[in-house]
Amino acid sequence: MKKGSFRQVQLAILYVAALLALAGCATGQSGKSVVSVSKGQEAVAMEASNFNFQPNEIQLSKKGTLKLNVKNTSSATHNITIKNPRGEVIKSVDIPVGETVPVTVDLREAGVYEFYCNKPFHATMGMKGRIVVANGTS
Repeated sequence: MKKGSFRQVQLAILYVAALLALAGCATGQSGKSVVSVSKGQEAVAMEASNFNFQPNEIQLSKKGTLKLNVKNTSSATHNITIKNPRGEVIKSVDIPVGETVPVTVDLREAGVYEFYCNKPFHATMGMKGRIVVANGTS
């Protein structure tokens, strides 16, 4: 085997091993955790843990401002990035280990707002969710 080919095999093995290690750390976000925001509710408590958000779906009956208190319960830094229904990023906030960060987002239109952790592989491993805003008015 040529020296260059051997190096490529070594790198491929390391890459596969790294992916398997990441998969082993995942908690497996298999189910949906849904929260409906009721009238007068000031904030939604959310946890960012190893590769998932709880809740991972938030339902609102009308457009307006939503406040999330996101607590990072894992040993890694996470992030919450929120996209509007057109796919544009409207908020991106880092959440340091062990801290709770208030995240306020203006939901100006009805539709589905996707959110996810923008750290490498986190969304792929299941660290994502959505905010569903109904057609009600503010």
